[in-house]
This record gives sequence, structure tokens and C-alpha cells, in this order.
Amino acid sequence: MPPLTSDTSVLTVAKRPTSAAFHAFVRRLHMASQTDDPVLLAGEVGTGKRQSATTVHNVSGRSAHNFVQIDCLGIKESKFELEMLGSLNPYNHQLRQGAVSLAEGGTLYLHEVGELPPASQTLLLRLMESDTYSPVNSSDTYNSDFRLITSSSQDLMAMVEHGKFRNDLLHHINTLTIRTPSLNERREDIADLVNSILLEIPGGRHKQVSPEAMEVLCHHKYTANILELRNIIHRLVGTFEAQCYSGLQVVQAIHAGTPSSKSERVIEKKSQRSMLPDFNGYLNQAQNNPPAFAQADLAVTAQQSMFQSASHSAYASTTYHIGPQATPAEATASAHTPASAPAPAPMEAVRPAAPKVSDIRPRQTQAPQQPPAWRATVAAMEVEDDATGPFTALKAQEREYIARLVEYCNGDKKKAADIAGVTLRTLYRKLKH
Repeated sequence: MPPLTSDTSVLTVAKRPTSAAFHAFVRRLHMASQTDDPVLLAGEVGTGKRQSATTVHNVSGRSAHNFVQIDCLGIKESKFELEMLGSLNPYNHQLRQGAVSLAEGGTLYLHEVGELPPASQTLLLRLMESDTYSPVNSSDTYNSDFRLITSSSQDLMAMVEHGKFRNDLLHHINTLTIRTPSLNERREDIADLVNSILLEIPGGRHKQVSPEAMEVLCHHKYTANILELRNIIHRLVGTFEAQCYSGLQVVQAIHAGTPSSKSERVIEKKSQRSMLPDFNGYLNQAQNNPPAFAQADLAVTAQQSMFQSASHSAYASTTYHIGPQATPAEATASAHTPASAPAPAPMEAVRPAAPKVSDIRPRQTQAPQQPPAWRATVAAMEVEDDATGPFTALKAQEREYIARLVEYCNGDKKKAADIAGVTLRTLYRKLKH
């Protein structure tokens, strides 16, 4: 089967481009078409490298001859040699023309040249250096006259550094290097591209895209560029029976292109979380329920000073004040203390922030001293491991929350861990402690 030949261009360059990136790209293509130097088209997958090569050929002086292209993706060494050079039948001595012969006077395009095996790279290098070739099973030598255009979505210079591509071949094919811009760089052209794709689809000529849907398409992050956009528009026309597509239909068409249905699982998790009680409520409940050792009125005062900050934050506060300076709450308490009242106990080296007097006990004039039993309890807590300590009540509420979550999932701990946003191992550990 002879290589594919084409003399038509899909990329229209006569139309004024909208984005600055595409405008500069089209100018580079026109400038490259005025010479016969080899051109390397570098860019991401789906940026239109094939169409760009066809455009360079159609506006060049070689447009009257053939445009021949070979896809190098997964091609074997023997296959590449036959496609490039042709072969001589040893029985009837008939010569089968290869791509070099068919592209005589025209353009030869190699798609994804970085995929060529080492032996094929050597064959191409020899052809570029000598401008001569010999068909397979033939001893005759022919001269070659073609313009070479190659493309690659890989970093060929990095492949040279890793020994996967020949350095001398790279310098033979990249005399002119043109980078094809990605669709994320030319979002101003998406509206024109959508209308052009609709005109190509049977039955899509009378279809329209609403401004809301166009906004979704313009802000979508494309990974396959124009190829991905074309698939989305084809999916819209083939799925929805509407004359004007909405933004929701465009979103559904985008998510329908993910075989793993990851977006559906994310939506399901969010809906399940919305049905569960808020975890901040358990934090607030933990603040209002101190540990068992602080049931006395004096210990309740110390516990509130450890768990409740001056701003009444929803999270437990462990801010400590170090130094002899008195806090504003202490200054307020001292202002209401009678002159005959005994002096407060000396301040420890590290003590928790004192709460407001109004938060402790109504109309209390002076906070009593901390009893020795409370100090002994705190000292015993400081030597305990991380599983216990002053946050025991908060962890208990967290364990209760996880237990309710497992019950909500009918005992499926894997599903409960996914909804809670933790690993299964972490879920087991929190239930154990």
C-alpha cells in the first residue's frame, strides 16, 4: 500500500487569526513556505501539526507536486525502509515506488519523527546527507528531490541527551523550528473553531452554542487541544437533540469523555458529605464538654482558658503567654479586686491565656488560685503519649463522628474513608484510639 498523499489543506490561513499566538504562528508558516529548508513542527498532541505541514506545502512553490506523509508511530524498521525507499520485485523486476519517489519535486512529511527506531534514524540521516537512495532488493541508485517536514510532540533535545535520538539527525531536520500553539494559549479562537466544527458535522449546520456554553468551552483546560474540542462538539451533536446547546449540556459532554467517570465519583462524594452533620459542630461540642478531671468550678475556669480563645474561634486554641506582662483580662480582674484582697499566686513560667471574667462566672471579682490537685493532673497528662492529653474530649468527638460515618455507610469503611477524605489506615487508627 503506497503512502498517503494529499494536496488539500484543512487549516485556512487566508482568514485573519483572532489570537496573537495564532497570528504569529501563521506568519511563521508563511515565511517557512518561501524556502526549501527542512521544517520541524514542535507542539502538543492535537494542535494541528498535520494540517500545518499541509498548509506549508500548499502555499509553497512545490504545491504543484505531491504531498506525501508517513506516520512514524509504532512503525518497524523494515516497514519504514519499504515505505520510504520502495522495493524491486525480484520475480518480475517491477519497481514499487516509495515515499521518496512519490514526493519527487514535492513535500515529504514524517509525523512524530521522535518515534523512529535507531536503524530508521540512521536511514533517514543517510538520505538527508547524500540526497540519494536505493530501493530494497535493487542495486540502482536514484537522486532525491523533496522538501522534508517533520513533527514531534516530544522534546527531541531531551531525547538526544538520553541517547534516544541522534544528535546529527536532529540538526538535519530542524533548520526551521516552528512551535504550534496549544488551544489554551489561543482561547480567543475557540468560538471560530466551534462554528467551523459545527459546519463540518452532518446535521450540525443549523446548531448553535449558547453564550453560557461558549463560556464553559473557553474556560475549559484542554489536554488534547483541537482534537479534544472536536470530540466535545461531535459528542454534543450526537447526544442532545437541541438547536441551541446549554452550558449544562457542554459540561456533560466534557465529562462524558472521561472513561473512568472520575467526575461522577467526585459529585457523589460531595452529595454524601452534604447529608452528614458538619464536623465543626463536633468541635463546638468538644469545647463545651470539658474532660472529667475538670468538673470542679475552678478546673472549669482553667479548661475554658485552654480551649476557648478571646475571639471564640470554632477551633481549639493552644496560645500561651510567656513573660511577666499581664493580659487585658487580668488587668480587668485586678481593677475590680478590693485593696484588701490577697495577692494572686506567682505566675508560672508558662501559663495559659486568661479568659474574660464575664466568660467564667457572672460578677466574679477574682479568679481563685489553681489547687495543687489540678497541677498534679496536668503534670500527669504532659507525660502521656500523643493518643491522650488535653485534647481527649476533641478526639472522642472525632471518634464518634467517624463511627456515625461508618454506620451511615452501612459498615463500609472504605467508602467512609473516601467520604471523610482520609486513608483507610488512618480511619482504622482513629477508631482504635
